[in-house]
Amino acid sequence: MDADEIDRPRSRKARSVGEIAATGERGLGGLLARARRLDRIDRALAAALDPRHAPHVRVANVRDGKLILATPVAPIAQRIKMEAPRLLETLRREFRDDFSQLEVMVTPDIPARAE
Repeated sequence: MDADEIDRPRSRKARSVGEIAATGERGLGGLLARARRLDRIDRALAAALDPRHAPHVRVANVRDGKLILATPVAPIAQRIKMEAPRLLETLRREFRDDFSQLEVMVTPDIPARAE
């Protein structure tokens, strides 16, 4: 590579935000789809939880069949672990996913659920 190649700007076709968002599994489109899916799972989880616990629990991730939850309250984490079979079954029915495991992380802060 010579100096001219390094300094020469690459020509790229300008794309609209809509085109970028529609890139499927990769890029922004995939990220938006994943965020929407996690939000739907989070809302279903909140509906399945004890109303006293729901504000303190969020879906952190879904990876390789594992549903990962976060809460800042250790006793709630223990309660969720005891309810794991029921929660997983409820979410499997609603999302037709094979959630095979549930992990609960105790974290200092969780974001507020969007209304």
